[in-house]
Amino acid sequence: MKKYIILFVLCLLAMPLAAFGESVGVRAQQSVLKGEKNFLADYTTHNQDGTVNVVIEIPAGTTAKYEVDHKTGLMVLEQKDGQPRYVQYLPYPGNYGFVPRTVLAKELGGDGDPLDVVVLGDAVPRGSVIKARPLGVLTLKDGGEEDSKVIMAAVGSPFEKVRSVKQLNEQFPGVAEILQIWFTSYKGKDKGGKLLLSSDGVKERTEAIRVIGDAALQFERSKISEADKPKLDPDGNPYVYFSPEARNISD
Repeated sequence: MKKYIILFVLCLLAMPLAAFGESVGVRAQQSVLKGEKNFLADYTTHNQDGTVNVVIEIPAGTTAKYEVDHKTGLMVLEQKDGQPRYVQYLPYPGNYGFVPRTVLAKELGGDGDPLDVVVLGDAVPRGSVIKARPLGVLTLKDGGEEDSKVIMAAVGSPFEKVRSVKQLNEQFPGVAEILQIWFTSYKGKDKGGKLLLSSDGVKERTEAIRVIGDAALQFERSKISEADKPKLDPDGNPYVYFSPEARNISD
């Protein structure tokens, strides 16, 4: 008898949703993903081989807007007006996600979220943590606020050996322009017919490296108590204390 009950349950699981009143071709949308680790806090920013880790929230070629919850570390399908969010435009032109253990601190003009990244390469499953190398920064402004995206090349992809925006434009003409057009256009226009997002172009790799480093430092500082934070000089830099035994190489 037990064998037949198990068989019946398996048959129910295998039945199409249409058998339970759903329309043909309609399926439930998975809305929460839990990784092996906390997506935001439990992966390193940099790897020993010089690459950067990236958590993929939106695979290339998809439109569902997922983001990682800051408190739980779970990946959640965004909601707007009680409905799941999907980009009402062409699908994402690259794998979209963020660099773990980074934050754009609000007190420094950021939005309080991890550093946004678009990774060039084959589409990978949502929730993947992949290695990539920074190429440049796509400058973006959304309603006057900074919303730039770091452009990166996935390890193991045709873009892996690219080391600069100039090289990207030479070897893969049109890619940077496609990204700029997509990200400035996907939110549409305002009532006056002007695009909601604007861009000043793509900055080179050195800027990408700086942005990643700054965002990683901001994350680490956000996890340190006020008592443990180093004192800053009038320019906002940590005070440097020299040991009396320290000597310059030129001495």
